[in-house]
Amino acid sequence: MKRAIRRRDLGLIFVSTALCALACEKREAGGQGMGSGDKPAQPSAQVPGVTDTTIKIGSYGPLSGPAAQWGTLLRGMEAYVAHLNEKGGIHGRKLEFIYRDDQYNPSKTPGVVRELVEKENVFAIVGGIGTANGRAVADYLEQKGVPFFTPASGDKYWSEGGKKNVYTVFPKYESEGQTLGDYVVKTMSAKKVAVLYQDDDFGKQGLEGVKKGVARHEGAQVVVAVSTQPTDTDLSGQASQIAAQSPDVLVLYAAPKQAITLVKTLDAQKKKPPLVTSFVLSDPVLFKLAGEAWEGTITAAASILPDSDDPAAAKYREILQKHGGEKAPPGTFTMAGFLFMQPLAEAMQRAGKELTREKLYEGFNALSGWQAGGPHWEVGPLGPPITFGADRRLGSDQLYLAKAQGGKWQKLTEWLEPPR
Repeated sequence: MKRAIRRRDLGLIFVSTALCALACEKREAGGQGMGSGDKPAQPSAQVPGVTDTTIKIGSYGPLSGPAAQWGTLLRGMEAYVAHLNEKGGIHGRKLEFIYRDDQYNPSKTPGVVRELVEKENVFAIVGGIGTANGRAVADYLEQKGVPFFTPASGDKYWSEGGKKNVYTVFPKYESEGQTLGDYVVKTMSAKKVAVLYQDDDFGKQGLEGVKKGVARHEGAQVVVAVSTQPTDTDLSGQASQIAAQSPDVLVLYAAPKQAITLVKTLDAQKKKPPLVTSFVLSDPVLFKLAGEAWEGTITAAASILPDSDDPAAAKYREILQKHGGEKAPPGTFTMAGFLFMQPLAEAMQRAGKELTREKLYEGFNALSGWQAGGPHWEVGPLGPPITFGADRRLGSDQLYLAKAQGGKWQKLTEWLEPPR
């Protein structure tokens, strides 16, 4: 019988098999929670990190080492991703979130990012922590064409560096510093201002901003500025330099460990001036670390107060309790993880079912005064309005001030623009 099969019959068998395979492929592609008339989400052998069912997102930060408190931001992102996936993901695709520990060490960051890009094949890098750390991988990510959404840093490089693949939501350290410098003179009547700053672009840009803000007022000046390294454990020398000037206010631009070490040293010597801090020290964990020495501190803040009665804060706490676990305590650090993931999810939603990196950028550029909170978020915003565009890579430069009273932050101002 096999010998009786003719060429024409072989041709018919081949065509029938091909048509059957095509029909099966279409049925499988349409099976991701979409209606029969919807166009199926396209996988993408050509789009890294995107399949019919998943979108792979990567990040990095200090899960160990001297800046580990900042690493809870990654846990916040992880909790929000779990919530998003529970609600159905983005166009039927679930997010796969992969992050690595770089110990806040810029020499380690390139290795973990290469692993995420070349081994894990991520679609985008989101919220990598640290100014120097982000700078260490910025050119690499640009060359690889990987979206680098909102590095956890207020370095002006992210919004002014001209990199197509970078968008950011954190206010610039320099403009924040101007707000703080203006405030301590105008509202706190400070004439002599001291600054502790981390010896990198993070601290230096904050210091420059404080100087500009103070210089707006005649008779006021920064009388002493002392630097610190992320690995410093003894800040007695810096404390002596600050105490010698008897400043009216001390402004802090440093990692939690160094900031707390200095504050406790000055407090033990009964020489601690009133404290004002960058938003990077606005998490409630600082009350635990510094104790009574933190009382009265004024901080900048880039998100709503995590323990407030705001419905958005209540929703955040509910999701964090459900998906975060012990390693994701409520605070501005974990809330920042939500603030990072929400605009990303919104941009991916707007990009449509056929997700590409170019369409992601189009989704970002379409955000104008956006405060909706992203897909599957039914309550109000966690932060200020966000606006992006082809020529605007900084979503917002607004912040507000809060004061430590009774072991909690109490809001002092509404959202503020940098002084002009």
